[in-house]
Amino acid sequence: TVTVTAAPSAGTLSGTDVICSTSSTTFSSTTIGGTWSSGNTAIATINASTGVITPVSTGTATMTYTVTGTGGCTNATATRDVTITAGPVAGTLGGTQSICTSGGTNTTTFTSSSAGGTWSTSDATVATIDANTGVISPVGAGTATMTYTVAGSGCPDATATRTVTVTAAPSAGTLSG
Repeated sequence: TVTVTAAPSAGTLSGTDVICSTSSTTFSSTTIGGTWSSGNTAIATINASTGVITPVSTGTATMTYTVTGTGGCTNATATRDVTITAGPVAGTLGGTQSICTSGGTNTTTFTSSSAGGTWSTSDATVATIDANTGVISPVGAGTATMTYTVAGSGCPDATATRTVTVTAAPSAGTLSG
């Protein structure tokens, strides 16, 4: 009697392949019964049975799913890379926080110690801000919050805020006499 054993299959792998260093993800296979391993545990570890990936540092690691062969068949493997990214930093914001509606100092520029972000205003009826340069122009008296956002790749966006107060220009009144 000759027994013929079907070769194992590791299946098709899936799961989010770019994640933030502060989160986790789970890889899965269309074939059950295999085990997971990480090709670089200094970057990410993976639970051998559940496929849950835990970041260790930034970089890329290859995860391998192995289904054991039986009856003289070799093991079947499939791989999938996971890239761990660092979360963005919005940095420290700077710039004069008081401007006048007209005359005197009527513009200011906000800056961030981190590059690559964009600016927005909480109240365009008080002040507008150039999304790229951070130049603030007064519109009316009041206070507005300016937000600097740095987009995350696989991570949540990082934001930092700074307020600007717009003061109405003083008036000397009407002179007569």
